[in-house]
Amino acid sequence: MCHVCLIDTVSLRPDRTPRRQVIEHSWRRSAMSGVRPDDAVPERVHDIDSADPLLDAARPILDDAAARLSDTDVSLLLVDHECRMVSRVAFGTSVERRLDAIGVAPGVPLGEDVVGTTALGTPAEIRGGVVVNSSEHYLEQLRSISCYGRPIIHPATRRLAGIICMSEIAERINPLAVPLVDGIVADIADRLLDRSRAHQRRVLDAFQRAAGRRDLAVAAIGDDLQLTNALAAELLSPTDIGAFRVLATDPALRATTLPLTLVSGAEIEVAVEPVAGTRGAALFRFRPVVSPPSPPTPGVRVPSPTSIAVSGEPGTGRTTTARALAADAAPGVGPALLDVADELIAGRTPDVAAAVAGARSAGVPLIVDGVDLLDDRSLALLTRATVSAPTSSPLIVVSGPRAQATPAVAALLGRCATRVDPLPLRHRTSELAAIASGILADIDPDLTLSGSATDALLSQDWPGNFSELVAVLREAATACRTRMARVVETTDLPADHRTTSRAAHLSGREQAERAAIVDALERVGGNKVRAARDLGISRTTLYARIRALGIQAPGL
Repeated sequence: MCHVCLIDTVSLRPDRTPRRQVIEHSWRRSAMSGVRPDDAVPERVHDIDSADPLLDAARPILDDAAARLSDTDVSLLLVDHECRMVSRVAFGTSVERRLDAIGVAPGVPLGEDVVGTTALGTPAEIRGGVVVNSSEHYLEQLRSISCYGRPIIHPATRRLAGIICMSEIAERINPLAVPLVDGIVADIADRLLDRSRAHQRRVLDAFQRAAGRRDLAVAAIGDDLQLTNALAAELLSPTDIGAFRVLATDPALRATTLPLTLVSGAEIEVAVEPVAGTRGAALFRFRPVVSPPSPPTPGVRVPSPTSIAVSGEPGTGRTTTARALAADAAPGVGPALLDVADELIAGRTPDVAAAVAGARSAGVPLIVDGVDLLDDRSLALLTRATVSAPTSSPLIVVSGPRAQATPAVAALLGRCATRVDPLPLRHRTSELAAIASGILADIDPDLTLSGSATDALLSQDWPGNFSELVAVLREAATACRTRMARVVETTDLPADHRTTSRAAHLSGREQAERAAIVDALERVGGNKVRAARDLGISRTTLYARIRALGIQAPGL
């Protein structure tokens, strides 16, 4: 009987243990990842400089363990949060030779999707300790050793920092390995917490020294900390913070000044300075760049200040935003609305000239929704109307994403004095939980979201934005009421929205990277070869990051 069949047969016994289930599920994940039992440990080595803080915290603990285990024939292995080998401490020649023969060396990837079930990769998947005895390893090459591994969870960030594994050449791991490894993990976690507190103090001190001036926006970004003064909080969106975090974590960062455009469209010049004594932390000082108004060129008609363009993806609340802007411009006056899509569906040609004339005659705002569906003549009329929109009847045009606009639509949007771009939900992860809770309260005020359901919602890419989110929550509310419950659980969500990917637990830098990849894939219609070229990375690297960041992409 092959080993896979043996595992499946044993798992059907009525006395199967939770650990047996963990091993069984791990074997299935390994097979689904394309790993074969006769595969070898990969020879390629990855850069592990980013694991230096983990190694610094772990080194004295491992040295102390070495003194206690010097007369044994075991090995302690340390991998980082991506399951890349960081350090190997062997206390006997037999186990050291065996690990050398297998190819377990610093920089080698040992995740479950690369080498299958081990006490190095599997703890990263289950977020708990696990014993993997010799025959339970997925790779035949590893079946001469037994291991116990436990994840190191950073006490401050609650993110996976790494994994400690004890290995020995035996059919079963020594039971004393469990308390020993657990103690080592606890000691490393304590040192990580101490270092995190020291890191936070340095970032806080740098921020406090720079934040005295109220006319200057100041932000300080660390691995598990972000600080802003009032002016910076007003200017920065979560996406801007993500961009700052990418700058802060650049190992080559030096004090410099950069021009940047914020999500709001504000132009800034930001002074970036690494925080001394930290890794991945920086101080940002900036203010909006206000260009002096240039005198109008003779013969060029300047857009009216009451012409507004609202553009964005479907479902981002474009029409709602336009109505709010109309209400602000003319309180208590209902706007006139020309819905281009409705007109076309009804078989009518949208009459832009009549809509503009009617709104101005009535002295009410005019919203033209769906300008990207208009013909060139109608677009030319609207572009001309942006010049003379009166205060009593402002012109508000609504379109799809600016990046996808035709030249004629882009010209119209560019002629509007004010431009508003509602963000898609995938760029509003910090707000998504509150947004979802508010929508659910509107659907049924007696219902609330569970933590696991919120995590599942945070893991989605939301191509349909608010429309998709509302539809999902309506279905979840119905399922929850059917159960006669008041808390929406993951099982109440539609099946294709239940999976919780790693995206909900990503760091700020990883969130920014994920957003960049998703945007690149959207620009090229999902073509991964072109997306990799646009991002300046290899296709293999792109595939690896898509999987690591939990991006739902066809063909993977």
